[in-house]
Amino acid sequence: MRLDGKVYLLTGGGGAVAASIAEVFAGAGARLALADIHAETVKERAEKLGGLGFGLDLTDYAATQALVGEVQSRIGRLDGLIHTVGGFAFGPVRDADPEVYDRMFERNMKTLFYAVRAVLPVLLEQKEGFIAGFAAAPAWEGKGPNKALYAAAKSAAATFLRSVDGELEGTDIRVAILYPMGTIDTPDNRQDLPGADPSQWIDPREIAQALLFAASRSRRGRVLELPIFPPR
Repeated sequence: MRLDGKVYLLTGGGGAVAASIAEVFAGAGARLALADIHAETVKERAEKLGGLGFGLDLTDYAATQALVGEVQSRIGRLDGLIHTVGGFAFGPVRDADPEVYDRMFERNMKTLFYAVRAVLPVLLEQKEGFIAGFAAAPAWEGKGPNKALYAAAKSAAATFLRSVDGELEGTDIRVAILYPMGTIDTPDNRQDLPGADPSQWIDPREIAQALLFAASRSRRGRVLELPIFPPR
């Protein structure tokens, strides 16, 4: 599966999952524009992959919109968006601080809306492209005990992306929704869960390969929803 000449905007580009996505897509011939609030990390990663790195706050719509314009100006095209920005919160509803509601929907839904809204006019003009975002197991299962606000925000993200897909009838713009159905093997998770066995977690490279498959062009089929399960 090759993506030679394609250009993708990867948000949350400084994260661990984004690192695997960036490596897999660059290895398939794509050029990447990485965006993240951690400017130094994302610029260093982008430089190693021959792409561009941008430091910005993705809860700022004007900045996100300007970023899309700069990517087009500096690279000459834009073929898709892979949005990995999000946030997690754990705890029963009875103990939830109202601030958690705002944080969950800001990180998981607002940033997704802003990124898709900024990229979509470009893709609609081309009538082709790719949009991918992350939901989560609670969104797939329809419940998230002890993480209700996270579950609600990720369910909103999944419904939003399915709705966007429904608006794209008659175009060749693909939408993919990723559902990691368990813990992902990242440095942060290894630190936070020192007694767990990471070999039983989802390898982020599997997520990256699933996205590569979803982004690859085929006129006879497409993948909309991708639940990625841990190993047995």
